[in-house]
Amino acid sequence: MINKKAWTGLIGLLLATHTLVAQQGSVFINGFARITTKEKSWYIDTTGQKVFDKIEAVYHPVDSVSEQNIFANNDCSMAIVSSNGKKGLVNEKGQWVLKPEYDKLEVAFNVYLALYKQGKMTYADTWGKLLLPLQFEKAGILDDDRYDVKQNGKWGIYDVKQRQLTIPAVYDEIDYCGGCGSKSDYLYAKKNGKWGIISAANEVLVPFAFEHSHSMMRSDEWVCSFKQNGKDVVVNIPQKKVYGAPLYSQMEVIGNGMLKLKKGGRFGLINRNGEQVLDFVYDDIADPYGDYATGPYLTVRKGDKTGIVNTDGRIIIEPVLDEEVSCTDDYIIAARNGMYNVFDSTGKPMLPEDYNDIEPLKVSGGSTLFALKQKALYGFFNPANGKVIAPAFHEVDRITSGRDKGLIQVVYQEKPGLYNADGTLLLPVKYDACERLTDRLLAVKAGTGTGVFDIGNQQEIIPAKFKYINPIAPDSTLLSVTAENESGDLVYGLYSLAGKELVPPVYTSVGPLNKDQYLLMKDRETAVFSLATGKITALPYKDIAQARVANTLIVSDGRSSWLWDVRTGKPVSAPFPMVRKYQDDTTLSCAIGEFGFGVASVSENGKMGVINAIGQEVVPAIYDGVSILQQGVILLAKQNGDAWKYGYADTTGKLLVPLEYDYNVHGYIYDYEDSTFLPLYKSEDNYTRTYSKGMADRDGKVLVPAIYDRVFVGRNNTGFLVYKEARFTILDAAGKAVTAEQFKEVMLPPAINPYAESAVLTYPLLCKRNDRYVYLLRNGKTLPLEITGVVPFNPDADVW
Repeated sequence: MINKKAWTGLIGLLLATHTLVAQQGSVFINGFARITTKEKSWYIDTTGQKVFDKIEAVYHPVDSVSEQNIFANNDCSMAIVSSNGKKGLVNEKGQWVLKPEYDKLEVAFNVYLALYKQGKMTYADTWGKLLLPLQFEKAGILDDDRYDVKQNGKWGIYDVKQRQLTIPAVYDEIDYCGGCGSKSDYLYAKKNGKWGIISAANEVLVPFAFEHSHSMMRSDEWVCSFKQNGKDVVVNIPQKKVYGAPLYSQMEVIGNGMLKLKKGGRFGLINRNGEQVLDFVYDDIADPYGDYATGPYLTVRKGDKTGIVNTDGRIIIEPVLDEEVSCTDDYIIAARNGMYNVFDSTGKPMLPEDYNDIEPLKVSGGSTLFALKQKALYGFFNPANGKVIAPAFHEVDRITSGRDKGLIQVVYQEKPGLYNADGTLLLPVKYDACERLTDRLLAVKAGTGTGVFDIGNQQEIIPAKFKYINPIAPDSTLLSVTAENESGDLVYGLYSLAGKELVPPVYTSVGPLNKDQYLLMKDRETAVFSLATGKITALPYKDIAQARVANTLIVSDGRSSWLWDVRTGKPVSAPFPMVRKYQDDTTLSCAIGEFGFGVASVSENGKMGVINAIGQEVVPAIYDGVSILQQGVILLAKQNGDAWKYGYADTTGKLLVPLEYDYNVHGYIYDYEDSTFLPLYKSEDNYTRTYSKGMADRDGKVLVPAIYDRVFVGRNNTGFLVYKEARFTILDAAGKAVTAEQFKEVMLPPAINPYAESAVLTYPLLCKRNDRYVYLLRNGKTLPLEITGVVPFNPDADVW
């Protein structure tokens, strides 16, 4: 049979070795081909007309943006192209998305296109949809709906939903906190050389009296980016009040939008509405939540003692705590005289005793828990129900991933235990390791043995004496146990989820036949276990194999083999005498082959046929060879002396291709397996191993007669390339020649593997006619172009 070889004559991919003389061309990709001369190059469409000069950039368009993650469509590509100095956009189907009429076109911020034309600019999404009209001198992106735009030298705001300027272009500059966590409903604006704050409705919220830089910007009630007379100030928008020197210093917005500032050497606090809520009596005020969290509390310090206040300025705990205080959600972790407790929103301690250390145990989406340390031991506390697990472990940690996410794992002397977050004990600290089997069961290891622990009953239901224990399947009610017999071989058994032994671990194989029955094998003994009856029934057969058909086995008594129904315990086919697979065999083998697509080959009286899963004859046993192929058809072969003939049948036995083609007994079965077509071979002289090839469709209709040295399949019904006597002929999907002309080479895109035997054939096809190339059209005609050589499609990139 023909071995798979490189099609070096077919796929001419050495595109960069030709001398540039006269007019040269590339293969067509996405509806375009590149044409070059010594002086210049350009791209043509499938009609041969020039469409653009150069591919400037290629990118994948963006489908969506979520939480600063960009999700591009990697199955699509867009190309920014230039034509006569103008830029445009085409898609991978060769269609114009944006005509080449722009002075500049480029990808902006990874998710937009910026377009410039005759002193105006606009934006489009990466699919080429314009987002605002091309009528502004400049444009910036505020959010999905609003753009800051420049018109007649001044700036305003254009709203794409309202399709108009919602803020007139009367400002010197406009700035916006696009990176703030919450969307701002106001803007920073400059007028007559000074900055102020305006609303989305163009109301002046803060007068134009400040200097501004694009830093420390916010979207709440505070403006921290302004200066006045070169000095830093903080402005409260609701009150239009300015805080700065000489009265105030060290101004900082902390916590949940509170202004901390210093006056007369002491710190006080102003709330979001510009109201003073803490007097200037503290040595410091701080946020106890860390850099990436916030909450309802702030710490205040007097001397070396710390207190807690809420955002209303109400004292929760007077400054009596040690300096180190941290907060998690509504809970406060603080120490008095070096010993820690957890305090609630009223300042009341929640634990009956203090501990050496307390740390939060928290995962995303889970309830807040606290690890408690007393000397060298750890426990934990659930403030929601007040449950305290006293420190008795060397480690306490919250599981953050997998099936046990949110549970608490404790470790004592390297032995793990498990708790629910509510403090319920799931697994005591007595095993070396544990692993989840089901919602209720854990596989536990003690020494070298594995057992099963029931969380609900808090007991070991299968002793830890097995090598492995696993569920039969995710939805199974059975567990497979693995042990070692006296010889050191692995043996298997079955247990219920309640820990009851159903099948002792003495079998070398245990496998499901259906939802009720399991096949048990040991040496040459076989049996069937029924889950419904709990009985093990021995089978009186020497050899048994699963047929890969539901509820069916292939059984043998040493003389014959047949199909056997495990549900009824009865044969479903006639017996087939055992056979010798090869001439010199000294042993007999099963006459029934492996099932595929509901059928299997059988051997009978030295011949082969096909039966279905209920034992009915599909193909009579009159053939010398039978194979069930991957495409769901049957290959049938007959021998005549040294010659073999073959054909194809479907799985009902209907003959698709008569046995008039030559089978190569020295070849490989995959030479006959094709996902779309049925390969046909003819021996050229009935002696050598040289075969001509053709193709039939899945119904047996011959599309390509078996007269060619090679057949290259065009996927998606795009035809065939056939090769004979060093010439190519192009056929359509029906096997008809596109043109009577034959070619020395047919060029395919470089992305196609040179060892491939199939690809989508895209017209026009670049074909070599003697020492020139032509573009062949689907109708057999050619483009009016004479090509002397082949060049890359895009010299600046591998692919489009």
